[in-house]
Amino acid sequence: MRILFLHFGKFHVNSVIQAFHFGEELTARGMEVTLCGIGPTDRIRTVGDPNFECINYDGLEGKLREWAVDPADTVICAWTPREVVRQATEEVARELRAPYVVHLEDNEEHLASASLGVPFDELRRLPRARQDELCGDEYAHPAHYPRLLERASAVTMITEELNEFNRAGRPHRIMRPGVDHQRFRPDLEPAVSRERLGLRPEDFVIVYHGVGHFANQHELLSLYLAVKLLQRRGRPVKLVRLGATAPGGVDPRVFQALRDGVPDLDDVPWREIPGYLALADAFVQPGAPDDFNRYRLPSKLPEFFAMGRPVVLPACNLGNEVSDGENALVLSEGGALEIAARLEQLMEAPDLVERVGRGARRFALERLSWKRNASELAGLYEEVIASHETAVTA
Repeated sequence: MRILFLHFGKFHVNSVIQAFHFGEELTARGMEVTLCGIGPTDRIRTVGDPNFECINYDGLEGKLREWAVDPADTVICAWTPREVVRQATEEVARELRAPYVVHLEDNEEHLASASLGVPFDELRRLPRARQDELCGDEYAHPAHYPRLLERASAVTMITEELNEFNRAGRPHRIMRPGVDHQRFRPDLEPAVSRERLGLRPEDFVIVYHGVGHFANQHELLSLYLAVKLLQRRGRPVKLVRLGATAPGGVDPRVFQALRDGVPDLDDVPWREIPGYLALADAFVQPGAPDDFNRYRLPSKLPEFFAMGRPVVLPACNLGNEVSDGENALVLSEGGALEIAARLEQLMEAPDLVERVGRGARRFALERLSWKRNASELAGLYEEVIASHETAVTA
């Protein structure tokens, strides 16, 4: 069986981490996997050295010619219904007469609206040419993406809430990410010393990694503000920031004022992330259980849990599956004051830090396994092939 992942992004974006690990596990099960993404394929080596083929969209036509000569049972995974993926999926499905599965990892309507500054219902009412112009290849097209979902053999999703967008009621499964429990573990040595980053031995350190952008900038501001509030109260808390920040629509002077005094290491290769996470006493995934966060599962969260430190997170996605005070601390609203209160709770109770940290690691081991989750995905793909063959011969 062949599996073709058609991904929306470049080979170093966060969700490629998931595609990489699913590709590795499916390859180990004897499936022929190809990952197609945008730009130079060697950038995937920031995640690891793949045992499967990587191509970009420029090479897709040649790959189709190659497969036409050597046909095999093929399942296409449309990794989000964004336009670049939607167009390629429909072309490949037509050329190979192959079934496809759409994978959802975000509220695509919210992302398009937040970025374009236009409510999605309003986008639907615009002339088609204007929709094409606004959405380009980057966003889910209001006229096209529903049709892609309607014709899918199945839909996979990172959270159950995303099934709300499976309006045609196609068969669906949760495609939950995992984590490498050996690379992300509690006993790792830090990549750099605290002293090198200007951190004192008594500092309670929060490490946050990931890109700051238009969709999450306000929750990042809440994290920065929570740290400033605690510092004003005399609490020895420090935030270490990894990843680029490109705020949109927010006064950059506000961002800069809150970032003053925060060690900001910008982009760090993913392979080096575990060593920087080892600096932390706790992790915070800021945000409210809103129309953005309810539907997604940030790639960093499984890594946070696997490190065996307390994790503070919103009451959505994994926050719905943990026990507050046992394997995480759950935010009901996610504002700066609440984040500060939960961190202060940890700083006042070392026994709570230890208990919740152990619970976080246990949660990662039990619930966030690449091998188990890939096995369930392989089963779905086998069902899709069987159903497709039945439909063709009927």
